[in-house]
Order: sequence, then C-alpha cells, then structure tokens
Amino acid sequence: MKNIILKILLLILLSQVVYASDFDSNNNYYRLINEKLTPETDKNIKKSLSNLIIDNQQKITFLGCDFKELTGSEGDINNELNKHNFFKNYSDELKEYHLTTTNFAKIYTNDRDSLSEICNRNDYMNIIQLDNNELMVTYKKQLVFYQRLPEQEEKNLNNYYSNTKCIALEQVDMSYTDICYYNNMTILDVYNAMSFDLDKVFRKKIKVGENFSVNYEDRDVDIDYKWYGKNKLEITQYFQGGITTYTFIYQNGKTKLITVLSPD
Repeated sequence: MKNIILKILLLILLSQVVYASDFDSNNNYYRLINEKLTPETDKNIKKSLSNLIIDNQQKITFLGCDFKELTGSEGDINNELNKHNFFKNYSDELKEYHLTTTNFAKIYTNDRDSLSEICNRNDYMNIIQLDNNELMVTYKKQLVFYQRLPEQEEKNLNNYYSNTKCIALEQVDMSYTDICYYNNMTILDVYNAMSFDLDKVFRKKIKVGENFSVNYEDRDVDIDYKWYGKNKLEITQYFQGGITTYTFIYQNGKTKLITVLSPD
C-alpha cells in the first residue's frame, strides 16, 4: 500500500516538473474572477476554472488546451460564433454585462489537435479577449471571466519558472526528496509563485515570522506553518495518505526548497 501511495505522490510531483517546462519567461497570466461566477457553479468545476490562463503572445493555454487566434473579417468572426449559437446561448449573460461584439478585441478557438482530454471532451470552447483586457471563456454553457495578474505577480511567476534549478531526486526508505534552488527570489517570492499551483494547497497569505495552523476540509488536510528566524520556513501538510514537508531556506540571494513526501 505504501508503495502505491508513494508512486502516486511521485507522479504528482513529476507532472509538476513537466508542466513547469511549458512556461515561457515572458508569459502573461490571468486568474479567475470569482465574483462573476454564477452561484450555481459546481465546486469541482470551480476548482478546474481556478487554474491560470497562460498567454505567451502566440497562443493561449488553459486546462491543457491550446487556443489560437481566430483571424478574418468581422463578418467571418460573427459567422463562426453564429455557427455555434454563441449569441443565442449566451444572450442573457451578454446583456447582464452589457457586452456586444464591439467589446471583443480578439477571439481564440480551441485547437482540435490538442492532446488534452478536457479540450477534446468539450465540443466548443472560445476565449474572447475584451476591450478591458479581461478574458471571457465559454465553458459548460456559462461565461467565465478572468483578469490579468498585476505586473509584479507576473514577473514573480516568470522568475520562478525561469530561475529554477533542481538536483537529482532522492529516495530514502519510503520517503522521496526533491531539492530545488530559486535564484534572486526570497522565501515569500517562491511561496507566492507556488500558491498558483492548486495541488500545493498554499492558500494562505503569509508573513515572515508568523506561525499558524490551518485545516481544509475539501482536501482533508491539516497544515502547520513554522518559521525558524527570518530565513527558514517549514510547512508540514498532513494528508490521509501521508505527510508532505516543504522547507524553505533563504541564503546568499537565493531560496533553497526541500520537498519531502512521506506516505503513512
């Protein structure tokens, strides 16, 4: 049983390493505007929608699906939208937010050649960039809105993905250890960047020297935050299947992160 749990934890960690390699140092990022979600939105759907939308100037990536800009005249674009009953299906939402085609700056359609299961499972998805720079996504018969991250948060995320150096992975007994270094980043910089990865469960805003504990019933996890001085933070997450410990150490202008996965 422990071997099975360890393999699952390894797959999760390795998937994040592969995912990180897809990031560009000049990406733009968009986060979900929760206030514009309908009250009826299923919590599992909301969790999926909470992933960042990534724009690398050539394509938009969301939920593992690539979106390419739809080119052509205004008539061509309207014909494409009408073909999928866009104005009919979303007429109420468009009226609610006072949106017309004059507010559409760019339109992106999903790439049907994508290997993403989510992308191919949904027959029709669009991402529309509005004239206020928000992104509007057609997803499961509702319009979902995203806003671009502040400049400093984008810079921090791009630094996180471009300045990462990880050493060989280690396994001792039933525990698995990963060690990474983040140049020119503080502990808070690294933590805040990692908080966008929903699997990390870094939901709390933290301050240097502030110790606390928190529980998340939806993930069935208890988490302890403990500082050792100003330059070391230890986060311990107690899941049903095991313990994950993150140790952040800041020294000589870079942060060292030691991640230990230990199944019960």
